[in-house]
Amino acid sequence: MCAAFPTPCANQAWRNSSDLQTKTCFGDCMERNWQPFWNSLDRLLEEGEVIIDRPQGSPHACFPQVRYPFDCGYLALPLCESGEEMDVWKGNQAPPQVAAILLAVDEHNLALNRSLVLGLNEHALEAITDFYAQIGLTAVAIHRTPAELRLLTERRSVRRFLDRPVERSLIERVVELACWAPSAHNQQPWRFVVVSNAESKEKLAQALSEIFRRDLLAQGVPLEEIQARLERSRKRILTAPLAVLLCLCEEDIQPGSTERQRKGEHEMAIQSVALAGGQFLLAAHALGLATVWLCAPLFAPEAAQRALDLPSSWQAQALILVGYASQRPTPPPRKSLSEVMLYR
Repeated sequence: MCAAFPTPCANQAWRNSSDLQTKTCFGDCMERNWQPFWNSLDRLLEEGEVIIDRPQGSPHACFPQVRYPFDCGYLALPLCESGEEMDVWKGNQAPPQVAAILLAVDEHNLALNRSLVLGLNEHALEAITDFYAQIGLTAVAIHRTPAELRLLTERRSVRRFLDRPVERSLIERVVELACWAPSAHNQQPWRFVVVSNAESKEKLAQALSEIFRRDLLAQGVPLEEIQARLERSRKRILTAPLAVLLCLCEEDIQPGSTERQRKGEHEMAIQSVALAGGQFLLAAHALGLATVWLCAPLFAPEAAQRALDLPSSWQAQALILVGYASQRPTPPPRKSLSEVMLYR
């Protein structure tokens, strides 16, 4: 949900703003450091209740020819002192410009008013109200990174989870969103095996460990180190609330008439499954879950298949551990654009 405070005007109702300033402090905003403001606003959105009184398509009271492009309304907050509710803001819309909308409820239609809600239009009048002073700025000056972009940069690989189960409806929603990934020929060759009970996780961990042990012995790794690595890998799987085995369904691969075509079709199917897996990670993060992508099944696809009694056409590609993060990892360094990008 994106948000911005509008400039107060005659058609907007502000009440008890002095009471609200005891709840939040936006003093740093005066120095153009906006992050404290956005953090405080996020807290307000968590505490308050969104009241929709301007449904999508409804006409503006002062300008009947102008209709609201999406649902909007105001934020009702309980006051600590009295317990009564107050309206922090009520919407206003006026041609030829539209005042910024505090609450854009329909995120899916955000693009309809992207220039307003995301603050990308320098001609759209917006301002921040910090409840001490009212600062009038252009939208560019208060630009906030869209939530869609922050979603990409804030996802982390998490290996330690809280002892808290993941709701079935939540993991099903994640898988549903992952299935909107693009795929070659729209074959959608991905399959998701959600491993939740302890017995199944133990079987999977044991099967993968046996192959891992054999490979490490062949590499000449000392036995003590092998044991430590196996125990670490096994514990990681067993302590995660969910382990999701990402598979490629070979029955969905389009047949080719030549070996070259068959190889290409198989690789395209692998890429399609990987796209769904990446979308799974982002969807989980967007819904408050943490994940880590493990490649162990690539080295033991048959063992994973047998351990979970899967159809013979389901080829294991990756294992994604899912849960609620017990800690937030430090962001790892990223290569610069000059290292990964070329113009030709």
